[in-house]
Amino acid sequence: MRGLKTLVCALALAACEGGDGGADSNNGQVSAELEGYCIATFTGSHEILNLSGGVALRVEEGQRYLLTGLPDWPAIVYQHEDGAFDLELDVATAPIEAPCLAEGAALTGEYVAFAELELYSDQALQNLVCTIEKFASGSGMGFGYGYVADLVYEVIPGGAFCDGLKSGYVRATRIMIGDMGHVGVPIWQLFKLQE
Repeated sequence: MRGLKTLVCALALAACEGGDGGADSNNGQVSAELEGYCIATFTGSHEILNLSGGVALRVEEGQRYLLTGLPDWPAIVYQHEDGAFDLELDVATAPIEAPCLAEGAALTGEYVAFAELELYSDQALQNLVCTIEKFASGSGMGFGYGYVADLVYEVIPGGAFCDGLKSGYVRATRIMIGDMGHVGVPIWQLFKLQE
C-alpha cells in the first residue's frame, strides 16, 4: 500500500504544478488537535529526502511531527491546511526521540481525517452520502483507497467513518510544498501508546 501511495504522489506531481501551495506557518508540524498521538521530536537538524534523492524537508532541532506506518514502516506526517502527506523516516539516521518507536511499545491505531472530505456514492460526485469532518477519527478494520480518474478516489472506510459505509468516492486533495506536489486522500492511521 505504501508503494502505491508513493507512486500515486510521484505520478501526480505534474497534475499539481501551478498550485499556490497554501499557507504553512508551522513547517508541517503536529497541530494542537492531534497532540495525543505518537510524535517524533527531532533532537538535531535533519534532511528528509524525496524519491529522487533531493531534500524533501529540512527539519530543525525541537520540531515535532506525527508518526504513521508504525511499527514496520515509520514515516512522519506533514500537516498542511489542505490535508497531509507522509515522508519516509529512516529511524537509524534521524536524530529523534519517539517513545512509540521503542522496542516492544504497545500501540493502538485509529484513522484520522486531515481535511474535511465529502464522500459520494458515485464516481461523478453527484450523490453526497456524508461529510467526514477535519480531525474526525475512527477505528475500523482498515482504510483503503485507489485512484479512479480526474482526481477522484474510491475509498473503503472499513467501518471507520460514515456509519459503516462500505465504499464511496472523494475528490483528492492537492498540496504543493516548494517543488513537491502531493495528491491523495488525507486520511492517515495514527497511533497512541497503550496505557
